Amino acid sequence: MKQLLSNFPAFRVLEDRDFEWLESIGQKKKYQSGTVLIEGGKSASSIYICFSGNLAVTMSLLEVSDQELTTFSAGEIIGENLLLEQQGATVTVKESAELLVLPKEQLTKRLQQDREFAARFYHLLSICLSERLRKLTKLMAARNVKEGEPLRKVLVVFATLNDSDIAWMVANGIAEKSAPGSALIQQEQAVPAVYLLLEGMLGIYVSIPQNGTVVEKEIAKRVKGEILGEMSFVDGGVASASVKSLEKAWVLALPQKTLVAKFKEDRGFAERFYRSLALILSNRCLDLLVRGSLVDIGQSSVGMLSEDVEVEDELDLDLLEGTAIAGTRFDWMIQQLRR
Repeated sequence: MKQLLSNFPAFRVLEDRDFEWLESIGQKKKYQSGTVLIEGGKSASSIYICFSGNLAVTMSLLEVSDQELTTFSAGEIIGENLLLEQQGATVTVKESAELLVLPKEQLTKRLQQDREFAARFYHLLSICLSERLRKLTKLMAARNVKEGEPLRKVLVVFATLNDSDIAWMVANGIAEKSAPGSALIQQEQAVPAVYLLLEGMLGIYVSIPQNGTVVEKEIAKRVKGEILGEMSFVDGGVASASVKSLEKAWVLALPQKTLVAKFKEDRGFAERFYRSLALILSNRCLDLLVRGSLVDIGQSSVGMLSEDVEVEDELDLDLLEGTAIAGTRFDWMIQQLRR
């Protein structure tokens, strides 16, 4: 199994003992076209890794029939949202597929008991989700689908980290000012840091081919409390979008090299940080899938959905426990950086 999985770049973060353990609890199975692996919004007992084949991701809202929004293929993890206690879309086998079936209960228990394994596995999930989000962003931008207004990412991260983690970020981050119109991140270029937006507003832009030319489209706006550059950090890739200041902005830059060095010496920090990034990326993917399923619905329906908290919010209300202390930590960070 190690030979099969190691062919997929994302799995490079796992060690031999991780592959051995996954093989000991997993079963390799073949599924025929039409098999429903996961039903959207429902719990399931298994997580899947795709060895071969093709799986369709569909979603239906407001009694609209399922629409195929994107696909999963070899090397992808399916059902990771169950580990993160998030909702998900329906996943159906589109072509005959060979999958590794992992019991959710055993995997969850190992993540809770083994910090080293958890750090590596959440890193793996973050890489897979980052790659998925890159694909979804381009697909949805071509269909004029924008991301929604997300719950501030910093609340997710700061609710997962602890006070000493935040203090380390204040001591090792670099506070920077960004003038209106300046580019913080350039599409298709390396991203040197993970950025926390402390003040101001940023625009997210994607350049895509359209009618024989390249068009830059605004796909989202980001305000105080956002985190940027996390996708390039987890997967080592270049930026999938450009980030520009729409007004005077203030950011805290956490250099990638500094974060990597910290992760090596503090595996608890690595586990907490990667888990929070996996949560953020999973919710961004779900948000785009939800919005992508509405592109053929009348504008009145889209307007109605924007007022529906249960659909609009990226995080389930049950997961908002701890956001009050996260907000307090963020305010404390800003106060420290102003000194």
